[in-house]
Amino acid sequence: MIITLKNKIEAVLFVTVEAIVISKLAENLKVTPEECLRELKKLGVDYKKNNSVLRLVFKEDEVQLVVDAKSASFLKAYFKMGKPVQLSSAMLEVLSIVAYKGPISRVRIEYIRGVNCRLILRKLAIKGLIEKKEQIANSRIFLYEASLQLLKKLGILRLEDLPNYDKLTKKLGGASPIE
Repeated sequence: MIITLKNKIEAVLFVTVEAIVISKLAENLKVTPEECLRELKKLGVDYKKNNSVLRLVFKEDEVQLVVDAKSASFLKAYFKMGKPVQLSSAMLEVLSIVAYKGPISRVRIEYIRGVNCRLILRKLAIKGLIEKKEQIANSRIFLYEASLQLLKKLGILRLEDLPNYDKLTKKLGGASPIE
């Protein structure tokens, strides 16, 4: 059996629990990031075409192999998983802002909501639904964005698959006086 680049990528994705940085995967497999991304896209198409329960979730320069959301009920029953993550309405509101407008600063989220969000952001980060990253221009300000775990829980492959994504990102757009 000849092991192709696509086979190697699939094997690495299968044994890796966390998301993989595509450029590092390419470097380890001694190919260009473009070649790696091309093979990843082919693999994703193969999963869909073959009616597989496996899916690839992409976020910026990261990819993760996940199980299709439609399999969640079977898997929960099989593994007797605990209750799903419970979120308050305030947490859902902040999560929506981060998903549709991220990466976004805490100050900007608070400007949109009109209330302090520090504790909510901390809880969402602990639950693994958002990620906190340092802003390049100002290392004292952090930016929040949706995590791969959120995409998996929502059963979507990328943020653009969210309902009314284009319409809502425009509605939430516009500069605030506080950046």
